[in-house]
Amino acid sequence: MDQAQLLAQTLPVFRDHGYEGATLNKLASATGLGKASLYHHFPGGKAEIAATLLRQAVARLEKAAFSRLSKRGSPGKRLHDFVDGFAAYTDNGASPCLIAAFSQGSVWEEHGASIEAQFRAWSALLAGTLEEAGYKPKRALREANTLIAALYGDMLLTKLQGDPKHFRQGIKRIKKTLPAP
Repeated sequence: MDQAQLLAQTLPVFRDHGYEGATLNKLASATGLGKASLYHHFPGGKAEIAATLLRQAVARLEKAAFSRLSKRGSPGKRLHDFVDGFAAYTDNGASPCLIAAFSQGSVWEEHGASIEAQFRAWSALLAGTLEEAGYKPKRALREANTLIAALYGDMLLTKLQGDPKHFRQGIKRIKKTLPAP
């Protein structure tokens, strides 16, 4: 089994249980390997697996959603495409964002600064697109942060209530507040 397959098998463990809850026993069980074999592939253990998955999650979210803000088209279309990309990234709220799962607990101590920097950059990108749509800079940044909060809030509500309709309804509601495509 290669490293990519192992990462794919451990991702749900971290996403569902967070960093603290993703014990080495659970990770080994998810891969069908013993702990020693898991260490053979990832000498840094759980921390190395988590760091690799976090880098991949940032790259996937960038590609699925935030990169759409830099594409051609009207600001409204790019914003709608961004929301659609976020929905696709989370499988319409059914797959919680690993970055959000890692925003809690001890993993934050090591990776929090880079996650914060990434989200500041993404907020600025969203704000820039909103400015292109006619928003003043302060309002654009406020709306960008509100948009991110709404997406993550709807994703959390979906998990808390076990019903993906909350996410789908949230996406519709969010799109109504955006400039027309």
